[in-house]
Amino acid sequence: MSQYDPSRISLRQKVYFEIKRDIITCMLKPGEPLSENQFVERFQVSKTPIREALTSLQQDHLVEYIPNRGFMVSPISVKDVQEIFDARSFYEAAIFKLAFKRMTQADIEKLESYSRLEFDSPGPEEIDQAMQANLNFHLTLAKIAGNSRLSWHYAHLLDEAQRLIYLDFNSSNILPVWHNTHHGIFDAIHQRDEAAGIRAIEETLELAKRRILRAE
Repeated sequence: MSQYDPSRISLRQKVYFEIKRDIITCMLKPGEPLSENQFVERFQVSKTPIREALTSLQQDHLVEYIPNRGFMVSPISVKDVQEIFDARSFYEAAIFKLAFKRMTQADIEKLESYSRLEFDSPGPEEIDQAMQANLNFHLTLAKIAGNSRLSWHYAHLLDEAQRLIYLDFNSSNILPVWHNTHHGIFDAIHQRDEAAGIRAIEETLELAKRRILRAE
């Protein structure tokens, strides 16, 4: 979940970010109908910015529009889980290969800073912090890779993946040790072993996919 400054964004963007957050954290559950009126009352705005925000979320694949029924939160099927993780594996391997060649010591230290958080219990605030740190890690790695088009497509994929990450944190109780999932990547970086880094990425994603499919 990307952070934003409410004082520097438009009303439509504020509505968009707030609804997006609720979808990602499953406060708005997969398959739940979305009424424009419920958001009009909540945000005290007209239907226009609500409709624009929902349309943007539809483009993010977080919301679906059904003719004669309206908007609903996009369901999560087994096929969705498999496709999202397959896509992440493809993108993250490509990103790692590019970033591996360009990475500086300062880059490594910045990436490691996102994996140093530790939590005693998986409360809502801790889950939010962990999700943001995890997102920062992956987006920073994509930025190091230096391919803006690849980063753009990957960032949009992560919008969909964030819901699955939240489900993984929330249902599997892995939050206290979540940061260990990146240790294999760092070991490969320090050893200058590109192939080991890609294996670590693929293994981490495969384990997460299995946990989520078991929870479905």
